[in-house]
Amino acid sequence: MKLRLIQKDIRDLDMVRHLSEASHRHPDLVCFGELAVSGCLYAGGQGYSVQEMTAVLSGYPFSIFVGFPCRRQGGLYNSYMYFKDGKYQIYDKINLFEPMNEPTVYLPGQTPGLFETDLGRLGVATCYDLRFPDLFRQLREGGAEKIFVPAAFPLARIGDWKELIAQRARETGVPVVGINAVGRDGTNEFGGCSMVAAPDGEILTEADESSELALEIDL
Repeated sequence: MKLRLIQKDIRDLDMVRHLSEASHRHPDLVCFGELAVSGCLYAGGQGYSVQEMTAVLSGYPFSIFVGFPCRRQGGLYNSYMYFKDGKYQIYDKINLFEPMNEPTVYLPGQTPGLFETDLGRLGVATCYDLRFPDLFRQLREGGAEKIFVPAAFPLARIGDWKELIAQRARETGVPVVGINAVGRDGTNEFGGCSMVAAPDGEILTEADESSELALEIDL
């Protein structure tokens, strides 16, 4: 599986540019981070419907993972979507991060993120979920062959991010793929270091803390 991980500035909301660039690289799966289409919402917002998101993602020859504030009946969710050929699956972030005001903006998800895809059974845990090993155990027991962690992880705690990505890989025995943001949004500074950890915790590839870039790896 050829992965392309988009480590982008938290204020860069132009999905089309990144998807167009990816088209020239022929990936199997393009992965964006948490809330990639909106940046972090600290005081609510309208969000996007599933139909609005799928309209943006349609027409590309590869699978796409992307985070967005999903507007559904009942409220707003911090969601991560897998999209390919007009079909989608969604995980809603279960563990909301109070210091960044998430519980006042989003409703919590209830179901672990396990997706049946043409690339295998993929697991998803979003940002603060990384601190809950039981969720990763559920993903592994559910048959996840790889686990993806989209994030908007602040620079101040980026050491925790690095340690936890490797630790969760060792605990589950499957590759863990972290996709983080960089840049400042006026409230937080984000720490990058998007990375891929092998099942034994070895870091196979890693970005720096500040550059907007795309990491590619065959996994």
